[in-house]
Amino acid sequence: MKKKIKEITSVFSQDNPKIKKQIDKVKEKGHQRMTILVIPHGYDSSFHFQISHFTILFFLGLTLGLLSLAIYGIVGSNNTQTQINQLSKIYGTYFDTYITHANQLEEMKEEYSKLNENMLELFTLIDGNDDELLKIPAEDWIESSAIESLQKEEKEDKQLDVGRKYLSEIYELRQLKHRMDNYQRLVEANFQFLYQRSDILSRSPLFNPMYSYNLTSPFGMRKSPTTGYWEYHDGLDMANAVGTPIYASAPGRVVRVTYSNVGYGHHIIIQHDFGFSTLYGHCSRIYVRSGQEVKAGEQIAEVGATGNVTGPHLHYEIFISEEGKTDPEQYMQAGVY
Repeated sequence: MKKKIKEITSVFSQDNPKIKKQIDKVKEKGHQRMTILVIPHGYDSSFHFQISHFTILFFLGLTLGLLSLAIYGIVGSNNTQTQINQLSKIYGTYFDTYITHANQLEEMKEEYSKLNENMLELFTLIDGNDDELLKIPAEDWIESSAIESLQKEEKEDKQLDVGRKYLSEIYELRQLKHRMDNYQRLVEANFQFLYQRSDILSRSPLFNPMYSYNLTSPFGMRKSPTTGYWEYHDGLDMANAVGTPIYASAPGRVVRVTYSNVGYGHHIIIQHDFGFSTLYGHCSRIYVRSGQEVKAGEQIAEVGATGNVTGPHLHYEIFISEEGKTDPEQYMQAGVY
């Protein structure tokens, strides 16, 4: 192999007589001169000058090179201008949309900040555990995590040139998304608390058993309207005309439908969740039976004057299994319904 390379080198070497002869011929022709005669108009004398073939070839190559560069520059400029015009058209078309979405993003960030503050305040009001708050990462960690994930996507995005980045709004939107994802635990903790409390309230005797009434006797000590002696009144007397509808104050199961001459007359007892029971006395008409399930707000009877009474009214009681009878007016004024 080395021998062949040496032979090829020797053939094309300037020491080769044939090659040297060809080179000398080229040099001789190149150094040959041409005489150029210039004859001006008028009476000015003519003049001439000589120029070698090499010089002519040099200026001819230089002219062709400059012409090629000019053509390349013109074509490149036209292509660049076309792209600029296209981008300008697109930019002009979507500029208003871009500004609108940028403003909406700022509004979203502001609204979420307010919502987040409200959620934290609510969490504090419901005696939230500090352990739940500790599960929420710091703001610096959330921001750096969002930027890191976007930078990773930028490296994998083939539509982006090397070193290019997404718009700043994309970074802000990703940070907002990370913040919302990480604060989801706080939202769930508040929702769980409110859901449980709502469930408890919906099954507690907070519904008024009558839409309108005249409170003739409150809960507690009173002078008996029939005997005139002081006695402990363990319910509310809610007066209205005979036939006025009476409603269940909470969902539950009817455990007693009975009659008493000296007491409540026709009356109903309903058992509810969480140890609550309610009594509806002195009814003129009853629409439920023992063992029946009723809903909150369902009509169960009508106002009457049965039993030991001085006029038509509903005697309404609330009692708790462990605490006994309690003031029904505190539940009726809870303001839930």
